[in-house]
Amino acid sequence: MLNTAPPPATRDLLPEDTALRRHLESSFIRTAEAYGFEEIATPAFERADLFAARSGAEIKSSLLTFHCDHEEYALRPEMTAPACRLAASGALAGRPAPYKLFYVAPCFRYCRPHSGRYREFTQAGLECIGEPGPGVDAEVIAAACRFLRAVGIEDFSLKIGTVGIFRELLPDDLNADERAAVIGHLDRLIGIDERCAVLAATGSQGLFDQLKIDRSDFAAMQAQADYSGEYAIADRPAPTAEELADRFPREAAAALRRVWNVEGYLSDRTADLLIRVSRIRGARDEVAAQAAELLPGAGAGGALDNLLAVCRLLEAYGAGCSQVVLGIARGLTFYTGVVFEISANGRKYCGGGRYDNLIELFGGGRLPATGCAFRFDTLFDVAAAADAQPQPGIVLEPAAATDLAKTVSLAEGLRDRGLRVGAAGAAVATVAGGRVRLADGAEVEAAVDALAAAVTRARMPAAPRERS
Repeated sequence: MLNTAPPPATRDLLPEDTALRRHLESSFIRTAEAYGFEEIATPAFERADLFAARSGAEIKSSLLTFHCDHEEYALRPEMTAPACRLAASGALAGRPAPYKLFYVAPCFRYCRPHSGRYREFTQAGLECIGEPGPGVDAEVIAAACRFLRAVGIEDFSLKIGTVGIFRELLPDDLNADERAAVIGHLDRLIGIDERCAVLAATGSQGLFDQLKIDRSDFAAMQAQADYSGEYAIADRPAPTAEELADRFPREAAAALRRVWNVEGYLSDRTADLLIRVSRIRGARDEVAAQAAELLPGAGAGGALDNLLAVCRLLEAYGAGCSQVVLGIARGLTFYTGVVFEISANGRKYCGGGRYDNLIELFGGGRLPATGCAFRFDTLFDVAAAADAQPQPGIVLEPAAATDLAKTVSLAEGLRDRGLRVGAAGAAVATVAGGRVRLADGAEVEAAVDALAAAVTRARMPAAPRERS
């Protein structure tokens, strides 16, 4: 017998679900256009090496691939790489810069069934290509905040930081791969710090189990680098959740310091400075003061000044800046400057940042760029749980056959005004002799008369304008 269930890690959307998704998409499009962004669409599949160039070879395990014409293709797992490929191709040449682009598109990634994630999901995002400076960074973040408020999400947290400080602190003699390795290590360490803080606050068993797996990886890293100091993981093989939350960040930092030393990447002083800077967080002025103590003469003033300028502009936008986090974990190493995340109640809604080298990596010119992407499935689930469905509209029914023409006329007039008429499950009203009553008998003549009057005015030909 044919299996009629959707494929693993996918889902069907019923009419009320698709209505909600369309509502979210429409709100995003209106917000993007309000800031001057224009929509693009790219193929649902690309050459597989495009995504490896952006995110590294590790993304290969999550790609859904196929072969055609002796080439390997992948269903797109995200939209930044296709947008950059489009810019690198020269297709936008001749258009005025900067290129302010947005998209709402289905994306595809392999994930385990029952992981809570989907293999097909919708990504919406903004990309501004061709303009440097804090102004465009702030604009992208402000647009992201405005969209969330437009769909009823007010209580969110904005975290903003910069990768630029770390890039400026790294020694000049490191090659690109070595710099990427250190940035990746720092990113992982920052993520451990954040999750251990959550574990300390919540005692989550699921998070405890995940962190134990990560700790095993760092135990292997310590063993391979021959580390046997104060924070040797082998000395505490089975910590409690409380002990792990307190100790693991220091164990991980010790492992990375040892690796950096063995590989000859960093001096002990630079390693210590990078880790201390990565743990600075707080309000803008507080972070500026702490960073000033650590960074004088360290060559990172440009990145820090740029970050503080973005924060000041966000205040002008009314977006505010909930928290400056110099060591914000974004999970990818291609970022070059300001990065940010927007989340609430442990859910990440949006993330992004500046990536000034990516289009050149794809064979285009050196174009500065910044952007962000939304986890639309997360937004959808939150909105669905809050029952944030669009209004269902109204159903008009004639009381008798002689009222049918009047009912049709009124329904068309209401549709002209943007009302939904005829939706199953909507409030039912009967039309009798030009008067409208709800199905329960309550008369709504005045309200409908007002609507009908507005419809009549809207249907009348507009008065001709005087020629000047």
